[in-house]
Amino acid sequence: MTSLPKSLDPKTLATLEGLQVRSRQIVEGLLAGTHRSPFRGVSVEFAEHREYVQGDDLRHVDWNVYARTDKLYLKQFVDETNLHCVLLVDSSASMQFATEQSLSKYEYAQCLAAALGWLVLRNGDAVGAAVSELPLKQWLPSASHSEQFQRLIDLLTKVELQTQSPSKSFSDFLTQVAVQLSQKSIVFILSDFFMDSEALTRGVERLKVKGHDVTLFHVLDRGELKFPFQGDVELNSLEGQQTVQVDADLIGGRYQELIEQFCQNLEATVRNLGADYELLASDVNLQMALLTYFQRSASRRSV
Repeated sequence: MTSLPKSLDPKTLATLEGLQVRSRQIVEGLLAGTHRSPFRGVSVEFAEHREYVQGDDLRHVDWNVYARTDKLYLKQFVDETNLHCVLLVDSSASMQFATEQSLSKYEYAQCLAAALGWLVLRNGDAVGAAVSELPLKQWLPSASHSEQFQRLIDLLTKVELQTQSPSKSFSDFLTQVAVQLSQKSIVFILSDFFMDSEALTRGVERLKVKGHDVTLFHVLDRGELKFPFQGDVELNSLEGQQTVQVDADLIGGRYQELIEQFCQNLEATVRNLGADYELLASDVNLQMALLTYFQRSASRRSV
């Protein structure tokens, strides 16, 4: 059996054989960092308040109501014990990018999706998944049975990465997923989002209109965020045949401005739609990345 190191650094994970081994390592680290499922008590639709009864979980107290009334009330949700989670992973060609012998963006997204799926199933809830190809062939309907995790692993590892840009097809992909979903779900979208922004907005809007709780995990390589190049550099497109020669010293500053603007605009658009957003560099420790996300998400829900 492969020896599992304590580190969850992507470079270390890149040396491990297979997504199942990698995801197991991530999950073991997550369980060491939290004593309860981060999904417990999460729901996609608020229902009503009820008065606090001694012994109730204080995490569900609506402190805003307490501040106004000086009385304790708990938030209650629809389908609170029957959570459905759907993982949507971008398989476009740009997701193959990686620097410094680390995980590619797609491999990083694979690990995130597998860890999220395992946590949902551990809590007795249902998880489903799809990858971004059209027509929608690789669709895993939500289920909570014992074989679902292996089916999730198979889906994520057997997909053939695309050679073209997702362009407007990503909106069609999200629309098809929305049609497939018969119950309100927590939807995680994992991508670098190098695509038509209007198409992405339409797709997210369609999911939100149908009542789904949507979170975008924005996965970028550190090299894309910081542009760590110097001198004359040849850049090759992963989504086409274009090759350009650039002076990295000359364009580096402008590139930095544009990538920061891209991330900020995407986050603002997503939050205006009522969805959540989390930027993740693919060299970040996956345990810490997920724990940080869950902590921020819990803080936002308690407001």
